[in-house]
Amino acid sequence: MLKQTAKGIYQSTLLLSVPELIHGYSTRQLGDMRRKENRAQFLRLMCMSNAFLLMPQQVHGAKIMIISDQNAREGADGLVQRRSLKGVALKGSREALGVVVADCVPILAVDPKAHVIGVAHAGWKGTLANIAKNLIEAMKSVGADNKQIMVSIGPHIGMCCYSVSKDRADEFVQVLGHDPRVVSQLDMRAYLDLGYANVRQLHEMGIPLDHIDAAISCTSCQADTFYSYRKDSRETFGEIMGVIGYEH
Repeated sequence: MLKQTAKGIYQSTLLLSVPELIHGYSTRQLGDMRRKENRAQFLRLMCMSNAFLLMPQQVHGAKIMIISDQNAREGADGLVQRRSLKGVALKGSREALGVVVADCVPILAVDPKAHVIGVAHAGWKGTLANIAKNLIEAMKSVGADNKQIMVSIGPHIGMCCYSVSKDRADEFVQVLGHDPRVVSQLDMRAYLDLGYANVRQLHEMGIPLDHIDAAISCTSCQADTFYSYRKDSRETFGEIMGVIGYEH
């Protein structure tokens, strides 16, 4: 579950159990995370002000990139990095991985033993294209063990508020089968649970269910706390951030 641990910050009770790991989700209180100054303030509050923030381009796809010295992050919706044996990031500086969302699903993941961290931005397109599975595959490719990986699924729009077209619902049924926990019909309308769809993908990749902490916070229902693409007006719209990294 998520709990508020400081003003404007929520954290996963599951990931809080991992030594030396820092993670969290911002809220509306800390401002729109598309703005550099707000991201800097958030990192300061997370005691990560000296960290270099790495973010994927976020193009509503399913590509995961592994951080190295040279690679760019264009076209990616997720990043993976392995901590070096010396306890510093591979590029020789302290780094944090982050994603920004407003209704889409932010995913933070860690293998505490292999010291591998990952993030993903799972919109409906990325979810259909198995971005959660791609994230786990990328983490495994740098030494993570799916039985050890722990995942936090952050604040996102809930099934209660995410009505979709019949065509969109049919796409999810085609990929995930007839699962009422993913697609539900009510009053001649289809509703989609993006969070659970990603939980299913993670579990199908061998992640134990007790290693998946899925937020029940709906960004649309709780638009006073989080930003919501569907609920906000042009004047009030913004994005929250999920971030993960190590203390040193």
